[in-house]
Amino acid sequence: MQNNPFISICIPANGRIEYVRNTLTSIYTEENDLKLPLNEFEVILSDNDPNCGLEILKTEFPYKNFHYFNTNCEGFLNSFHVLTYARGNFLKLHNSQETFRSGALLKIIGFLKSIEKSKPAVFFTSGFLTTGEITHFSKFDDFMCNLSYWSSWSNGFGIWRDDFDNIKENNNLNKLFPHTSLFLTQYNKATFILNDELLFNTQFVKKRGGHNKFHAFSIEYPSLIDSIYNKGYIKLETKNRILKDILYNYLSLLFFNVKIAKRETFSADGFKQNIQVYFPKGSYWLVLCLSFIIPLKVIWRKIKINYLLKSKI
Repeated sequence: MQNNPFISICIPANGRIEYVRNTLTSIYTEENDLKLPLNEFEVILSDNDPNCGLEILKTEFPYKNFHYFNTNCEGFLNSFHVLTYARGNFLKLHNSQETFRSGALLKIIGFLKSIEKSKPAVFFTSGFLTTGEITHFSKFDDFMCNLSYWSSWSNGFGIWRDDFDNIKENNNLNKLFPHTSLFLTQYNKATFILNDELLFNTQFVKKRGGHNKFHAFSIEYPSLIDSIYNKGYIKLETKNRILKDILYNYLSLLFFNVKIAKRETFSADGFKQNIQVYFPKGSYWLVLCLSFIIPLKVIWRKIKINYLLKSKI
Protein backbone atom coordinates (compact mmCIF):
# COMPACT_ATOMS: atom_id res chain seq x y z
CA MET A 1 0.00 0.00 0.00
CA GLN A 2 3.04 2.36 0.33
CA ASN A 3 3.03 3.25 -3.37
CA ASN A 4 -0.71 3.73 -3.50
CA PRO A 5 -2.40 7.11 -3.01
CA PHE A 6 -4.09 7.81 0.29
CA ILE A 7 -7.47 8.70 -1.24
CA SER A 8 -9.16 7.87 -4.53
CA ILE A 9 -11.73 10.40 -5.76
CA CYS A 10 -14.04 8.20 -7.83
CA ILE A 11 -16.27 10.02 -10.32
CA PRO A 12 -18.91 8.06 -12.28
CA ALA A 13 -20.16 10.10 -15.23
CA ASN A 14 -22.01 10.06 -18.53
CA GLY A 15 -22.09 13.27 -20.56
CA ARG A 16 -22.46 16.75 -19.00
CA ILE A 17 -18.82 17.41 -19.83
CA GLU A 18 -18.94 21.05 -18.71
CA TYR A 19 -19.94 19.98 -15.18
CA VAL A 20 -17.29 17.26 -15.03
CA ARG A 21 -14.69 19.76 -16.25
CA ASN A 22 -15.63 22.22 -13.50
CA THR A 23 -15.41 19.48 -10.90
CA LEU A 24 -11.96 18.39 -12.08
CA THR A 25 -10.81 22.01 -12.14
CA SER A 26 -11.88 22.40 -8.51
CA ILE A 27 -9.73 19.39 -7.60
CA TYR A 28 -6.64 20.49 -9.49
CA THR A 29 -6.58 24.03 -8.15
CA GLU A 30 -3.43 26.02 -7.63
CA GLU A 31 -3.92 25.70 -3.87
CA ASN A 32 -4.00 21.92 -4.02
CA ASP A 33 -1.12 21.78 -6.50
CA LEU A 34 1.03 23.80 -4.13
CA LYS A 35 0.07 22.15 -0.84
CA LEU A 36 -0.93 18.60 -1.73
CA PRO A 37 1.48 16.18 -3.42
CA LEU A 38 -0.07 14.44 -6.42
CA ASN A 39 0.86 11.05 -4.97
CA GLU A 40 -1.46 11.70 -2.00
CA PHE A 41 -4.58 11.31 -4.13
CA GLU A 42 -5.82 10.02 -7.45
CA VAL A 43 -8.86 10.90 -9.54
CA ILE A 44 -10.76 8.11 -11.29
CA LEU A 45 -13.25 9.06 -14.02
CA SER A 46 -15.50 6.19 -15.13
CA ASP A 47 -17.42 7.10 -18.28
CA ASN A 48 -20.22 4.68 -19.20
CA ASP A 49 -21.02 6.49 -22.44
CA PRO A 50 -20.29 4.02 -25.31
CA ASN A 51 -19.10 6.99 -27.37
CA CYS A 52 -16.44 7.90 -24.79
CA GLY A 53 -17.63 11.50 -24.72
CA LEU A 54 -15.48 12.41 -21.70
CA GLU A 55 -12.22 10.94 -22.96
CA ILE A 56 -11.07 14.36 -24.19
CA LEU A 57 -10.63 15.35 -20.55
CA LYS A 58 -7.47 13.21 -20.46
CA THR A 59 -5.73 15.84 -22.58
CA GLU A 60 -7.20 18.74 -20.62
CA PHE A 61 -6.02 17.30 -17.29
CA PRO A 62 -2.67 15.64 -18.10
CA TYR A 63 -1.88 14.71 -14.52
CA LYS A 64 -0.21 11.44 -13.66
CA ASN A 65 -2.81 10.78 -10.98
CA PHE A 66 -5.83 11.31 -13.28
CA HIS A 67 -7.17 8.07 -14.79
CA TYR A 68 -9.96 7.74 -17.36
CA PHE A 69 -11.88 4.50 -17.93
CA ASN A 70 -14.66 3.74 -20.36
CA THR A 71 -17.00 1.35 -18.56
CA ASN A 72 -19.64 -0.90 -20.07
CA CYS A 73 -22.35 -0.94 -17.41
CA GLU A 74 -25.96 0.02 -16.84
CA GLY A 75 -26.82 3.46 -15.47
CA PHE A 76 -26.12 3.96 -11.79
CA LEU A 77 -24.08 0.77 -11.47
CA ASN A 78 -21.23 2.95 -12.67
CA SER A 79 -21.09 4.13 -9.05
CA PHE A 80 -19.89 0.65 -8.12
CA HIS A 81 -17.58 0.02 -11.07
CA VAL A 82 -15.68 3.28 -10.61
CA LEU A 83 -14.65 2.07 -7.14
CA THR A 84 -13.12 -1.11 -8.58
CA TYR A 85 -10.52 0.92 -10.50
CA ALA A 86 -9.30 2.76 -7.42
CA ARG A 87 -6.03 2.04 -5.58
CA GLY A 88 -6.35 4.39 -2.62
CA ASN A 89 -6.59 3.58 1.07
CA PHE A 90 -9.95 5.40 1.17
CA LEU A 91 -12.37 5.38 -1.75
CA LYS A 92 -14.46 8.56 -2.00
CA LEU A 93 -17.38 8.36 -4.43
CA HIS A 94 -17.88 11.77 -6.00
CA ASN A 95 -20.82 13.17 -7.93
CA SER A 96 -19.72 14.73 -11.23
CA GLN A 97 -21.69 17.92 -10.57
CA GLU A 98 -20.20 18.57 -7.11
CA THR A 99 -17.21 20.91 -7.04
CA PHE A 100 -14.78 21.05 -4.12
CA ARG A 101 -14.76 24.19 -2.02
CA SER A 102 -11.41 25.90 -1.63
CA GLY A 103 -9.19 23.80 0.63
CA ALA A 104 -11.80 21.03 0.97
CA LEU A 105 -9.64 18.22 -0.43
CA LEU A 106 -6.86 19.08 1.99
CA LYS A 107 -9.37 19.14 4.84
CA ILE A 108 -10.86 15.76 3.84
CA ILE A 109 -7.45 14.09 3.68
CA GLY A 110 -6.45 15.53 7.05
CA PHE A 111 -9.71 14.35 8.60
CA LEU A 112 -9.38 10.83 7.17
CA LYS A 113 -5.76 10.52 8.28
CA SER A 114 -6.81 11.40 11.82
CA ILE A 115 -9.15 8.38 11.91
CA GLU A 116 -7.18 6.03 9.64
CA LYS A 117 -6.11 3.73 12.46
CA SER A 118 -9.64 2.88 13.62
CA LYS A 119 -11.25 3.07 10.14
CA PRO A 120 -14.81 3.97 11.21
CA ALA A 121 -17.71 4.22 8.78
CA VAL A 122 -17.79 7.76 7.39
CA PHE A 123 -20.45 9.75 5.54
CA PHE A 124 -20.10 13.30 4.21
CA THR A 125 -23.18 15.56 4.17
CA SER A 126 -21.61 18.97 3.38
CA GLY A 127 -23.91 21.08 5.53
CA PHE A 128 -27.19 19.45 4.51
CA LEU A 129 -27.77 18.41 8.13
CA THR A 130 -27.30 22.10 9.04
CA THR A 131 -24.88 21.41 11.90
CA GLY A 132 -21.59 21.93 10.08
CA GLU A 133 -20.02 19.57 12.60
CA ILE A 134 -18.34 16.18 12.80
CA THR A 135 -20.39 13.81 14.96
CA HIS A 136 -19.40 10.37 16.26
CA PHE A 137 -21.83 7.52 16.97
CA SER A 138 -21.27 4.14 18.58
CA LYS A 139 -24.52 2.61 17.30
CA PHE A 140 -25.59 2.15 13.68
CA ASP A 141 -29.20 2.88 14.61
CA ASP A 142 -28.35 6.31 16.07
CA PHE A 143 -26.16 7.04 13.08
CA MET A 144 -28.89 6.19 10.56
CA CYS A 145 -31.50 8.11 12.53
CA ASN A 146 -29.40 11.27 12.24
CA LEU A 147 -28.29 10.64 8.66
CA SER A 148 -31.85 9.86 7.52
CA TYR A 149 -32.46 9.68 3.75
CA TRP A 150 -29.11 11.35 3.03
CA SER A 151 -27.65 7.84 2.99
CA SER A 152 -29.02 7.84 -0.57
CA TRP A 153 -26.65 10.67 -1.59
CA SER A 154 -23.89 9.24 -3.76
CA ASN A 155 -21.56 12.17 -3.07
CA GLY A 156 -21.60 11.42 0.65
CA PHE A 157 -20.43 7.84 0.28
CA GLY A 158 -16.92 6.69 1.07
CA ILE A 159 -15.40 3.42 2.18
CA TRP A 160 -12.02 2.16 3.33
CA ARG A 161 -10.19 -0.01 0.84
CA ASP A 162 -10.03 -2.99 3.22
CA ASP A 163 -13.80 -2.85 3.81
CA PHE A 164 -14.56 -2.57 0.10
CA ASP A 165 -12.34 -5.54 -0.73
CA ASN A 166 -14.24 -7.62 1.84
CA ILE A 167 -17.66 -6.99 0.31
CA LYS A 168 -17.23 -6.16 -3.38
CA GLU A 169 -17.60 -9.75 -4.60
CA ASN A 170 -20.48 -10.74 -2.32
CA ASN A 171 -22.99 -7.95 -2.34
CA ASN A 172 -26.47 -7.68 -3.85
CA LEU A 173 -26.51 -4.19 -5.34
CA ASN A 174 -29.63 -2.13 -5.88
CA LYS A 175 -29.40 -0.89 -9.48
CA LEU A 176 -30.43 2.65 -8.54
CA PHE A 177 -28.59 2.86 -5.21
CA PRO A 178 -25.50 0.61 -5.45
CA HIS A 179 -23.52 2.93 -3.16
CA THR A 180 -26.26 2.75 -0.50
CA SER A 181 -26.27 -1.04 -0.81
CA LEU A 182 -22.54 -1.01 -0.10
CA PHE A 183 -22.78 1.46 2.76
CA LEU A 184 -25.50 -0.42 4.60
CA THR A 185 -23.18 -3.44 4.87
CA GLN A 186 -21.08 -1.44 7.33
CA TYR A 187 -23.65 -1.74 10.13
CA ASN A 188 -21.26 -3.68 12.38
CA LYS A 189 -18.54 -1.05 12.55
CA ALA A 190 -17.39 0.03 16.02
CA THR A 191 -17.77 3.73 15.23
CA PHE A 192 -19.77 5.81 12.74
CA ILE A 193 -19.00 9.40 11.78
CA LEU A 194 -21.16 12.05 10.12
CA ASN A 195 -19.01 14.79 8.63
CA ASP A 196 -21.31 17.76 7.97
CA GLU A 197 -18.54 20.28 7.28
CA LEU A 198 -19.02 22.50 4.22
CA LEU A 199 -16.91 20.75 1.60
CA PHE A 200 -18.75 20.87 -1.74
CA ASN A 201 -20.78 23.15 -3.98
CA THR A 202 -23.53 21.78 -6.22
CA GLN A 203 -23.64 22.89 -9.84
CA PHE A 204 -27.22 23.50 -10.94
CA VAL A 205 -28.23 21.29 -13.87
CA LYS A 206 -31.03 22.79 -15.97
CA LYS A 207 -34.02 20.55 -16.69
CA ARG A 208 -32.38 17.59 -14.98
CA GLY A 209 -34.11 14.26 -15.63
CA GLY A 210 -33.56 10.90 -17.27
CA HIS A 211 -35.21 8.37 -14.96
CA ASN A 212 -38.19 7.88 -12.65
CA LYS A 213 -36.96 9.50 -9.45
CA PHE A 214 -40.39 9.20 -7.85
CA HIS A 215 -40.15 5.42 -8.17
CA ALA A 216 -36.61 5.53 -6.82
CA PHE A 217 -37.70 7.24 -3.59
CA SER A 218 -41.12 5.69 -3.13
CA ILE A 219 -40.06 2.08 -3.83
CA GLU A 220 -36.33 1.40 -4.32
CA TYR A 221 -34.72 3.41 -1.53
CA PRO A 222 -37.48 2.67 1.04
CA SER A 223 -37.00 -1.03 0.26
CA LEU A 224 -33.38 -0.76 1.39
CA ILE A 225 -34.42 0.91 4.64
CA ASP A 226 -37.14 -1.70 5.16
CA SER A 227 -34.57 -4.46 4.59
CA ILE A 228 -32.15 -3.25 7.28
CA TYR A 229 -35.08 -2.87 9.68
CA ASN A 230 -36.20 -6.45 9.00
CA LYS A 231 -32.64 -7.63 9.65
CA GLY A 232 -32.62 -5.85 13.01
CA TYR A 233 -29.95 -3.27 12.11
CA ILE A 234 -32.22 -0.30 12.90
CA LYS A 235 -35.23 0.20 15.17
CA LEU A 236 -38.79 0.75 13.99
CA GLU A 237 -38.61 4.35 15.21
CA THR A 238 -35.59 4.99 13.00
CA LYS A 239 -37.20 3.39 9.98
CA ASN A 240 -40.34 5.48 10.47
CA ARG A 241 -38.34 8.67 10.91
CA ILE A 242 -36.43 8.10 7.67
CA LEU A 243 -39.65 7.38 5.76
CA LYS A 244 -41.28 10.47 7.28
CA ASP A 245 -38.31 12.62 6.25
CA ILE A 246 -38.56 11.28 2.71
CA LEU A 247 -42.26 12.11 2.62
CA TYR A 248 -42.12 15.55 4.20
CA ASN A 249 -38.84 16.78 2.74
CA TYR A 250 -37.60 14.83 -0.26
CA LEU A 251 -40.72 13.76 -2.18
CA SER A 252 -42.48 17.07 -1.58
CA LEU A 253 -39.50 18.98 -2.99
CA LEU A 254 -39.24 16.60 -5.93
CA PHE A 255 -42.95 17.07 -6.63
CA PHE A 256 -42.50 20.85 -6.55
CA ASN A 257 -39.51 20.78 -8.90
CA VAL A 258 -41.14 18.42 -11.42
CA LYS A 259 -44.85 19.17 -11.30
CA ILE A 260 -45.11 22.80 -10.18
CA ALA A 261 -41.92 24.70 -11.02
CA LYS A 262 -41.04 22.28 -13.84
CA ARG A 263 -37.35 22.79 -13.12
CA GLU A 264 -36.72 19.07 -13.53
CA THR A 265 -38.05 16.48 -15.98
CA PHE A 266 -37.97 13.24 -14.00
CA SER A 267 -40.75 10.77 -14.80
CA ALA A 268 -43.52 10.41 -12.23
CA ASP A 269 -45.21 7.39 -13.80
CA GLY A 270 -46.93 5.22 -11.19
CA PHE A 271 -46.17 7.55 -8.28
CA LYS A 272 -49.75 7.70 -6.98
CA GLN A 273 -49.82 3.90 -6.71
CA ASN A 274 -46.19 3.35 -5.66
CA ILE A 275 -46.35 5.69 -2.68
CA GLN A 276 -48.93 3.38 -1.08
CA VAL A 277 -46.39 0.54 -0.70
CA TYR A 278 -44.22 1.98 2.11
CA PHE A 279 -46.09 5.13 3.12
CA PRO A 280 -49.42 5.73 4.94
CA LYS A 281 -52.75 6.15 3.20
CA GLY A 282 -53.21 9.65 1.83
CA SER A 283 -49.46 10.26 1.44
CA TYR A 284 -49.81 11.29 -2.20
CA TRP A 285 -52.14 14.14 -1.26
CA LEU A 286 -49.89 15.10 1.65
CA VAL A 287 -46.92 15.38 -0.72
CA LEU A 288 -49.01 17.50 -3.07
CA CYS A 289 -49.97 19.92 -0.28
CA LEU A 290 -46.47 20.06 1.21
CA SER A 291 -44.98 20.82 -2.20
CA PHE A 292 -46.42 24.34 -2.00
CA ILE A 293 -44.56 25.19 1.23
CA ILE A 294 -41.37 23.12 0.87
CA PRO A 295 -39.56 25.91 -1.04
CA LEU A 296 -39.62 28.00 2.14
CA LYS A 297 -37.89 25.20 4.08
CA VAL A 298 -35.28 24.86 1.34
CA ILE A 299 -34.60 28.60 1.34
CA TRP A 300 -34.13 28.55 5.12
CA ARG A 301 -31.76 25.58 4.85
CA LYS A 302 -29.71 27.40 2.21
CA ILE A 303 -29.54 30.48 4.43
CA LYS A 304 -28.22 28.34 7.29
CA ILE A 305 -25.67 26.65 5.04
CA ASN A 306 -24.45 29.72 3.17
CA TYR A 307 -24.42 32.21 6.04
CA LEU A 308 -24.75 30.66 9.48
CA LEU A 309 -22.56 27.60 8.89
CA LYS A 310 -19.95 29.56 6.95
CA SER A 311 -19.30 31.56 10.09
CA LYS A 312 -17.90 28.37 11.65
CA ILE A 313 -15.25 27.99 8.95
